[in-house]
Amino acid sequence: MTGRRFEIQHLEHTADVGFEVTAASLAGVFEGAARALLGVIFEGGSPAAKGERKEIELEAPELETLLVRWLDELIYRVQTLGEVPVQTRVRLEPGEAGWRLSAELEVVPFARLANRFAGEVKAATYHGLRIEQEDGHWRARVILDV
Repeated sequence: MTGRRFEIQHLEHTADVGFEVTAASLAGVFEGAARALLGVIFEGGSPAAKGERKEIELEAPELETLLVRWLDELIYRVQTLGEVPVQTRVRLEPGEAGWRLSAELEVVPFARLANRFAGEVKAATYHGLRIEQEDGHWRARVILDV
């Protein structure tokens, strides 16, 4: 895999929804996780639509916590602010107290996708959460509380 391409594999789980993301870069894993999350919230995933540009920054002491904060931020934006991040561009770097995420989001109003709403996601969980590098690729496993 090269660049920001990623692979998503949905996981079977008795009460929640899970997925694995594999990418050539750590940023690609975070971008793929955003896309997988939207695939759970909206039937058919998110469209490649043009929208309003937003920027966010997050920090966490380790990558796993940063991934949970990232996904929870996206859930909050969809379900509380009514803005769907149809495209994401993530930058990650070590920070003073761990890791720093800077992201550019392309957001559209929830109303544009309301007819494809598949159901609420409460939060990303730490259950079974992992981020690892293997054979030159990054992989993350995430379980969502639905």
